[in-house]
Amino acid sequence: MCGRIELTLTQGMQDTLHTLFQIDPSWPTHPEISPTQQAQFLTHGAAWTVQSGRWGLIPPGMELPAAKKYATFNARAETMDRSPSFKAAFKSGGRCVLPLSAFFEWPKKSKVRIARPDDKPLLVAGLWSAQPSEDGERLSCTVVTRPPTADLTEVHDRMPALLLTKDLGAWLNAAASEAKAVALGSWQPGLVTVTPTS
Repeated sequence: MCGRIELTLTQGMQDTLHTLFQIDPSWPTHPEISPTQQAQFLTHGAAWTVQSGRWGLIPPGMELPAAKKYATFNARAETMDRSPSFKAAFKSGGRCVLPLSAFFEWPKKSKVRIARPDDKPLLVAGLWSAQPSEDGERLSCTVVTRPPTADLTEVHDRMPALLLTKDLGAWLNAAASEAKAVALGSWQPGLVTVTPTS
């Protein structure tokens, strides 16, 4: 599970995002984002686009009041291709990338922060959706999760599906089977640090 994320970008992280995606990542600082709050995500068409939407995917044909009854802020990589909540986004152009500075977990009831030690952002596989509403188009997203890498097994039994830069294209554009494999296997042990928080 991934239920708290951080978007506090250092200048180094902003520079990396600008280089990778040709975007301006000077976004408001969010020290801790919870499900149902707004999260930033990147979509790719002719160019990369910065989007902001509800963290908790609203499936096609579902209204927000109904979506609030379900925990759709995480999509399991193993089942997203057949889940009623996520399969449409996964198979029909709804893959995205969430840039984070860190994410949080609570092993043994003690909060820890997981981030890269090299001043680079984390790039997380995500899904997004755009649904009509009385106030116009409502955007929403979810964080794809996977089993933990060997260095994070003591932290939690799930982790965000972190992506290496070389796998961004496959996650976004490859056939379903390859994209699923990338979500489950792109990230490798030893690339993040786990730091207790006060």
